[in-house]
Amino acid sequence: MLDFLDGKTNWYLICGIAGLAASVLVVLLLIRKRHVTKIQFLYLYILAALGLFIGGHLLFFLVGLPDFIREEVPNIHSFSDFLTSFSYAASGMVFYGGLLLVILFLYIYCKRVKLPVRRYMNIMVVTFPLFHFFGRIGCTLSGCCYGIEYHGHFALTYPAAIINEGVNDHLADFSRFPIQPMEALLELILFIVLLIIYVKKEDAVSITSIYLISYSVIRFADEYLRGDVVRGIWGPFSTSQWISLAILIGTVIVLIVQKTRTPQQRLT
Repeated sequence: MLDFLDGKTNWYLICGIAGLAASVLVVLLLIRKRHVTKIQFLYLYILAALGLFIGGHLLFFLVGLPDFIREEVPNIHSFSDFLTSFSYAASGMVFYGGLLLVILFLYIYCKRVKLPVRRYMNIMVVTFPLFHFFGRIGCTLSGCCYGIEYHGHFALTYPAAIINEGVNDHLADFSRFPIQPMEALLELILFIVLLIIYVKKEDAVSITSIYLISYSVIRFADEYLRGDVVRGIWGPFSTSQWISLAILIGTVIVLIVQKTRTPQQRLT
């Protein structure tokens, strides 16, 4: 299965562009009957792209920092060596790093220019799982974020041609659980659910909170089916599981605090 892959096509870029186009289309459809400014969403998408890029690469580097210090630092003898080693150590992306920085950038921007935070965040966040759906398709076709050893129905077997040294060294050893397409399907379902909630409730609920709670639960659970060796394990959980727990607890705390605010304050 997936023997057509040659390791040369940049599926991340292709799927990323497809995800961005789909997200923008959904936003344009959602704002047709709302009193919001299209130019503001252009700025929001630029900030979102920057946050995704910077945050994703930064967290990937931080997860691998112990290996970087142990394996790369002793071989760095010049600034050029440092740039080469750093660019390799930060070459991948961790979704949570991008997600958190995107939300932070969008929140700060809305506050800075005095936009209704919930109104604009709700519309943007509805599309997050849609974009992530395409991203996980890219993961499937690129061979990253692969699953545990698995030989049952829908198992994925990758050709040796797409092995990325240091990232998916063990990918072609045996067939893997299809965790990437499974999460893609869950992301698509989550998008549909959020879209329905938004259409019915608009600004009456926080789509951001619903999304963060839902995705943190999904991600915590599916990490048990992941088999890639670069995601980082700290004690009983992986890096993403610790982040999932932190997001889940933090979001619940924020919701409890917001319960003490007036209805008008909750919309800002």
